[in-house]
Amino acid sequence: MLYSLNTLAIKNFRPRIQKSTKRTLLTSPVKASIDTAERALVIKPRDMALALLEEMAADLDGKWGGGEITASAYDAAWVAMVRDPYNPQQLAFPDSLKWLLIHQAMDGKWGDLFPYTLVSTLAALLALLKAPEQTEQICYGAKQAEAYLQHALCQWPAKEQESINIEILVLNLLRELEKLGVAFEFPKKDELLQLSSQRLLIDNPKLIYNGQSNLISSLEAFAPFLDFKRLKQQQLKNGSYGCSSAATAAVLIYSPEWDSAAAEWLIYLSNRAFDDTTGAVPTAYPIDTFEGAWVLYNLAQGGFNLNKDFPQPLLQKLVRSLQDSLTHQGVSFNCALGEIFTNSDNTGIVMAALNKVGVEIPRDYLVHFDRLNYFACYDQQKGTSVSANAHVLAALLSLSDSARSNLLTNITGVVNLLYSLRDSRGFWEDKNHLSPFYATACAVMAIAEHEEFSLRYKLQPTIEWVLQTQSTSDGGWGYGARSTLEETAYALQILQSVPDLVELSDHRAYKRAIHRGIGYLWQHFDEFSANYDIKLPKLWRYKELYVPVRVVYSAVVGVMHRFGV
Repeated sequence: MLYSLNTLAIKNFRPRIQKSTKRTLLTSPVKASIDTAERALVIKPRDMALALLEEMAADLDGKWGGGEITASAYDAAWVAMVRDPYNPQQLAFPDSLKWLLIHQAMDGKWGDLFPYTLVSTLAALLALLKAPEQTEQICYGAKQAEAYLQHALCQWPAKEQESINIEILVLNLLRELEKLGVAFEFPKKDELLQLSSQRLLIDNPKLIYNGQSNLISSLEAFAPFLDFKRLKQQQLKNGSYGCSSAATAAVLIYSPEWDSAAAEWLIYLSNRAFDDTTGAVPTAYPIDTFEGAWVLYNLAQGGFNLNKDFPQPLLQKLVRSLQDSLTHQGVSFNCALGEIFTNSDNTGIVMAALNKVGVEIPRDYLVHFDRLNYFACYDQQKGTSVSANAHVLAALLSLSDSARSNLLTNITGVVNLLYSLRDSRGFWEDKNHLSPFYATACAVMAIAEHEEFSLRYKLQPTIEWVLQTQSTSDGGWGYGARSTLEETAYALQILQSVPDLVELSDHRAYKRAIHRGIGYLWQHFDEFSANYDIKLPKLWRYKELYVPVRVVYSAVVGVMHRFGV
């Protein structure tokens, strides 16, 4: 994993290949004894960016794909429930159960932050109760998990939680636990039933069979009732179902026939050891398209000239990977999915990244999401998303002048939409991320590309919000209880995008904020640990919270480069 440097490696900063062929790593963290000025002299952001791109290129695999993402307790729990096809009294992936036991928190939960701990803890409890051998450790862990859930479910604001298919997943897990004699009663249970029914009216599980439903990534919630012969045609070339560890594990659990290709994919993920422990699996994999587009976009926003600052063979390998992700239906988060899960968010960021490299991608790939005055995230969706529309705007504004001239209605519509969704205090929020700094950075970086000054000027309240929310104690930014490396990078991305507006505000405060923010990044840079002890808080939403590590790293390196570190 990424990514830092130690004092022995500073003079010869190069990535190193571990004996494990799993991936390329940078060396261990920079020692805190090296002050900010000294680090800036010996460690260049360009070197860090180059090593990052080399690592990504080496990680691209024709069969399995690539990407660096944190492990998921929810998915590990489903993998831990798969039984050996030749001996049903044994687990097929016992290391996943071991990983769960090691990573249970003292209060009985799995995961980092309530209420996002609920789905992972429910799944882990189910895995422990279904374990073929009920050891003392497993029984104790189950009791702790049950006690945590009894209290936590009573505090759950079901309607307010934004996670992928959360209402369906939780309801299914509750039903499975009831079959084992564990029932939970809580105030929002009826509300959960209503939310689940509403969700299934919008997206019928039967559409999974013809590839028209995103629920394939959550088929574990319907697995006992699926026709696996019909489902087989939706299996991807890598052996997975929806590139989801939990969904693929559910096929192995419930299908009357053992699926060797699905098992092989899970074996690969388990051995890849996403938490540096065999048995740890991610919630979605691969993420190479999503990761590659974001990294190139962040580096370009950081002032890198992608074509001049990096070797062409290296850049072209990454560019070809992104080009391969383009389908008539748009882009998904990896090439393996093809036309499944295509959305305007990924399509927009891929287009913006490729356009910045000089490979112009026409608007045609966004046509399925066009709703005239905004872009839906998914083809069958009518709702809006801040990050999706921000990335669409970035894509449209990255086109040539002649191409943009025919899209003025779309561009104006998206800009107006984004401003209409901005909070009165100056920031944006989005369902894909816990922090408003993420959504705000997405929106600002896109709007800042617009040539009309009056539209950029409307970002003034956002700049003031960023300056006002900087921590007075450590110089970082964070919407929670403390500053974080990731959110500080986003805050600096916002400030770097609007230099022409700074003269209209307090220039001295702006400079001071940047200086303190960069100092925070250097001070906390060792959170990108090379020993797999990821210290970054999980702020990205999916079935549970996660971190796309290289994406966050590229944001940090980009702002360091932009501000001349």
